[in-house]
Amino acid sequence: MSITLPRREPSLWPDLMVGLFVLALGGLALWQAMVIPVSPIYAQVGPRAVPYVVAGGMLLLGAGLVYVALRGGWSHELEEMQDAPPTNWRALTLLGAGLVANLALIGPLGFSVAATAQFVLVAAAFGSRRFLRDLVLALVLTLVVWFGFVEVLGVNIGAGVLEGLVLRALGREVP
Repeated sequence: MSITLPRREPSLWPDLMVGLFVLALGGLALWQAMVIPVSPIYAQVGPRAVPYVVAGGMLLLGAGLVYVALRGGWSHELEEMQDAPPTNWRALTLLGAGLVANLALIGPLGFSVAATAQFVLVAAAFGSRRFLRDLVLALVLTLVVWFGFVEVLGVNIGAGVLEGLVLRALGREVP
């Protein structure tokens, strides 16, 4: 003999609050994008373009979340999952450490060192055990991105320690 408990009707409020919060963040992003000063030297794409795209994406996502919440929500399905894997605290710790490393290193050491540290920690969080390969790949990618910003886009994001060494090795002046 089996006893089944009556199913509790899911509340739409938590899901609706998440959707409204994302909508509010999108509105805040849109407002902040609108107050970015634009120099008359920008003929077409100025500094507001990407923030407008991000704000629009957040507003669309928020609207979609509100729509799904009003149609029954999604979180009750997560609560019903019986065989969800246990939380991988090691991976979460490494992801958090990557974010903290980036924040701590970007000021004193520059973009490439900070992004490399974050890349290696995130790769480890996703299960990579090849530290040296990840380190070399990250250094190459971050330097390419940095030079792309500085040389191709003309956006000076600052030269850190590593970028300064590479510029000096190329016989160029460090900005």
